This record gives sequence, C-alpha cells and structure tokens, in this order.
Amino acid sequence: MSSAPLTGLRVLILRPERRGDPLAAGLAKGGAEVFCLPLLRIEPLAVAPGALARAAGADWIFVSRHAVRHGLAAATAAGLTASGRGLYAVGAATAEALRQECGMAARYPAEPTTAGLLKLPELQAVRGRALMVFRGSGGRDALPKGLRERGAEVSCCEVYRQVAELRWADSIREHLARPGPLLAVAHSGSVVRALHALLERSPGGDPAPPCLVPGTRVAAMARALGFEPVVAGDALPRQMERAVYGWYTPAA
Repeated sequence: MSSAPLTGLRVLILRPERRGDPLAAGLAKGGAEVFCLPLLRIEPLAVAPGALARAAGADWIFVSRHAVRHGLAAATAAGLTASGRGLYAVGAATAEALRQECGMAARYPAEPTTAGLLKLPELQAVRGRALMVFRGSGGRDALPKGLRERGAEVSCCEVYRQVAELRWADSIREHLARPGPLLAVAHSGSVVRALHALLERSPGGDPAPPCLVPGTRVAAMARALGFEPVVAGDALPRQMERAVYGWYTPAA
C-alpha cells in the first residue's frame, strides 16, 4: 500500500475553524490536500446569571462541542462546576470535548443524535429530576420535550450561535470548479445546509460534491439536499478519517 494513499484528493473542511484540527492533520499525512474553509463561525452568547440559576442542582446535558466550551465557560462564570453531577453528551466527540475541558467523563449514546440520547438507560426514569441542556441558539426542542414528557424538570441554556461566514465562499466555488477528486466535510447538519445554500447562490450552478458526514441523521439530510454522503460512524477524527480512506480510491 502507498504511504500516501490519499494522494490526488482535495478535502474541504467546512466547519467552524478549530486549531490543531486532528482530522486535517491525519488526512494531510495520508497525502490529501486539505483546506479549512469554514462556512459558519461560532459566536458566544452572553448568559444572564438567572439563566443558570437552576443549573446548580441539575445534571447537565451538552448537545455539541461548542455547547461544552461555551456552556462550561458560562457555568464557571456563575461559580458552578461540573463535578458531583451527572454529565451527558450527544455523542463521542462531544464527550471527548468535555473530557478535554474539565477532565470528566460523560455518558453518551452510540447513536450521536437526540433520539440516541433519549434511549440512554440513565435518562429513562427521570420524573422530578432537574436537567440543564446546554445548546446553541435556536436548538431543536425534541430533547427537552422528550425529557419533560418523562416528568423531568428541564431548563435550556443557549450559550452560542452559528453565523454565516462568507469570506471563503469564492474559494470554495473555485475548488468546486476545478477538476479532480474532491470531498467536502460537514460535521453537522448546519454545515450541510450552509453548503447547500452556497450552491444555490452560485451563478455557475456548481455541482454538489460528495460530502463526509457523521451518522445516519446528517447523512439523510445531505442526501435529501442532493449530496452523495460518505458516512462516518461519528464525528471523532479517527472515525471521519477512516471513512475517507474507505471511500477514496485514487485513479490507476
């Protein structure tokens, strides 16, 4: 096998920028040309002290890596810590972010979705239990709704928002127009939607590239919007990288 089996492949990582991205490093080591061209950026939201009043006596649920980063920052500012409480994450990547941020383990489902979280045994008998969901602005209501239906006392704290990042749009279009193997990487449904919106605005009618996504839910969304999804088991770099290697076969 070639020491650089991804030679000839261009990869566009479209999620909000992340320093020292291990996925970018791993793919580049395999011979791919990797370009980090975010379609979204993350802006923290100011959290009023009262918004976290119920967090002190609650177990915490985080729905994304950004919810971990900005949720823990908001909690720390309010004098709260993650220790001594139940911690839950939507998937392995979010749980890993929590471990890196505060050194604590979180329970997470094999299926990195709201439905997966609601299947966790620890979140079944929750009547009277206080739960705080850290999420982004405009987050889906399926999780708090499902927990409330089981009798939990659920509060939500919105700690960040996603904003369109347009400065890389021309660079992305240039890559789409170039010949040769190309793979877009969308770590979430929000990124898939942002890429679809960019293609719709393109005057040249750029084709939808194959799109690496984590999990079946985001894959279904990508497929519905006209993308060919390359499906990784979850959003962890090793799973995403493995999916790229399994998908790509350079021309002979």
